[in-house]
Amino acid sequence: MIEPLIAGKNKKHIINEISIKFACQKNVEHKCSHDLVAFVGCSVGAMRRSLTRLRQSPGLLQMTEVEVRPAHVPILLHKLQNSAEVSHQRGLGGPLGAFYTELGQSNGRVYLLDNFASFHARDLNQKALSLADDACAAALEVQQLYESMRTSIFLEATDALGEAGLSGDLLSFSAEGGDEPPVYELRTYQLKLGYTTVPTFVEKYTNGLKEKLAADQTGQSHLVSLMYSEAGAAPLNTVHELGRHTSIQGSQDSRQASRRASGWKQAIAEIAELAITFHSQYLRPVPGVGQLQ
Repeated sequence: MIEPLIAGKNKKHIINEISIKFACQKNVEHKCSHDLVAFVGCSVGAMRRSLTRLRQSPGLLQMTEVEVRPAHVPILLHKLQNSAEVSHQRGLGGPLGAFYTELGQSNGRVYLLDNFASFHARDLNQKALSLADDACAAALEVQQLYESMRTSIFLEATDALGEAGLSGDLLSFSAEGGDEPPVYELRTYQLKLGYTTVPTFVEKYTNGLKEKLAADQTGQSHLVSLMYSEAGAAPLNTVHELGRHTSIQGSQDSRQASRRASGWKQAIAEIAELAITFHSQYLRPVPGVGQLQ
């Protein structure tokens, strides 16, 4: 008596329809589940990629090269320390670091590394310094010792360093003290001219860097930054690689360990084809000036 009341359809027909609908529903659910898994997978992948890019850009990096008479270097370092302290007290900030040459092109050369959010911020900082009499006077005492000064603006290859797995960032960099005075290594590449030269260099460098970081387990070295010239005295396509070592010997131990990374050796070989010149210098940080100690 029930079958005729179902719009003329018999029981077998209804069961078949229900089975078809259930199968379709399962296919939809399966597709939704598959799409959800794919979405979650993509989201996790995106999160992982974003996490590798958490390294924050330091903005404009200003590298100032100062030349003084070698006998005046200790006097200059003392006045730099005083100037940095006065500027800090006046809320004017100060350099990320200051370095004197241990082994390099000139034993009378001192480097200052500053950062600014923009060229406008740089202008405002200079104006504020000129209005602070004591800070301005302390800075002038430093500059009176200069024989010459060259200033350049660099940009950091921040995203590439983050993707290569370099932890932390330049503005929050800190390192623990060791038994020996630390040393910074400034490696300078002068590349061929061309719009694509620097991007190609950065790509090859960071591809090899992943293996280098994995191979060097000495704990003796830390890559601080990789930067390329944007304006000022440095020629176009100048690249600076700044690293910190626990000691000069530690830098050699680290280099020896890195040579086990075939990808890094391949990257260096390819980079050599892009470079015109290359040189390396060992620098000592000026105590108390900036966070790069």
